[in-house]
Amino acid sequence: MPNYETPEYTVIEKDNDFELRAYKSYLTASIDDKKSENASGFNQIFDYINGNNSKHQKIAMTVPVFNELGTGISITAFVLPAKYANELPPEPGNSRIAINKIDEKTVAAITFSGSVKKEKLAELQSKLLQWLQEKNLKTHGNFRLARYNSPFTPLFLRHNELLIDIEKTI
Repeated sequence: MPNYETPEYTVIEKDNDFELRAYKSYLTASIDDKKSENASGFNQIFDYINGNNSKHQKIAMTVPVFNELGTGISITAFVLPAKYANELPPEPGNSRIAINKIDEKTVAAITFSGSVKKEKLAELQSKLLQWLQEKNLKTHGNFRLARYNSPFTPLFLRHNELLIDIEKTI
């Protein structure tokens, strides 16, 4: 996997392909693909980090690229470099791109390689939910697909993750 910046997190627990993680807050540039015109959400956000922004400034590519998975939802999000925690990122030149602050949270993850077909994702969702049920942990929100490699990487070498947020317990 190339050496790109990723959101900062600490592994709370590791169990084979499953992990519980504590993420620090980070920023994303995201777009609702269902509302996108012409180019895919990925291409539009790539255009933003490639200089289509208020400062005409290139922004370093990071990983993963997130896709939120849910009924009627198709959101693509790029994580912005950590330096933007202390300095505002440039405003997108495309009004469909939103800059979002993602607060600290606990997340469950399952790691896998290969394709990201619907059937495979459904199987992984089921496995992850079963693992969390055994731990008496409740989830909230939608699953997110995290992709770490370019589309040119052979399937068997790809690093992907399926993530879901965990409810905080009092």
